[in-house]
Amino acid sequence: MITDIARPKTVTEAVRAGSARGAAYLGGGTWLNSGVARNVTTLVSLEHLGLDFSHVEGDRCVIGAAATFQAIADSAHVPAGLRDAVRLTASRTLRNMVTLGGELGLAPRDSAVIPLLLALDAQVSLAGRKKPVPIRALLGEKKTDLILSVSIPARRAAAVRAVSRTSHSPKSLVVAVSGERVVASDCQGQTVFLEQVEKFDPRPDLHASAEYKRHMAGVLVADLRAALAKGDAR
Repeated sequence: MITDIARPKTVTEAVRAGSARGAAYLGGGTWLNSGVARNVTTLVSLEHLGLDFSHVEGDRCVIGAAATFQAIADSAHVPAGLRDAVRLTASRTLRNMVTLGGELGLAPRDSAVIPLLLALDAQVSLAGRKKPVPIRALLGEKKTDLILSVSIPARRAAAVRAVSRTSHSPKSLVVAVSGERVVASDCQGQTVFLEQVEKFDPRPDLHASAEYKRHMAGVLVADLRAALAKGDAR
């Protein structure tokens, strides 16, 4: 049960508060307010840390961890591929709540954003670390550090597509492409880099068999590469 909320004014204060037993960082609160965070007793709000930004630094686009999906979708600084990925969360209400840092911290199985960030080899800045961490390494860690920002190449073309029963249903398949890099998620806990689509071995779910997911992965990769080649997806 949540009994307290801290509102730190600096990253140092936030890290100190977040290190306490039962504490969790609060961005949009879609997960923490859902009733499944049973062991959380203290919320550490990130509202005063100024992490809701997006801008271009040199050849990279940097997005604050507290930036909401809707803010990312509306930002002129964010490459089109990532804007498309956040729009795959069809509910505008949710897009106004879900934050980029929260998505990485929770890593939902049917995330469309994480495969896109993997395809772009995103770098993640964490409190207390001098150098950014490649997203692939971050996802393999036990996520306890405070995420500050995510950076991606500002001008590298990328595209993402998903398969789901309806626009608001859980996704059954997500595929992201950037250059020669292809990332596929079966939305059942398996996200892989593909050299050959035929070797994709997805797990089935209620709405899609493994065979269907494997077939659609090939279709989506071909469609995405064709769109990128024509400049229809950026």
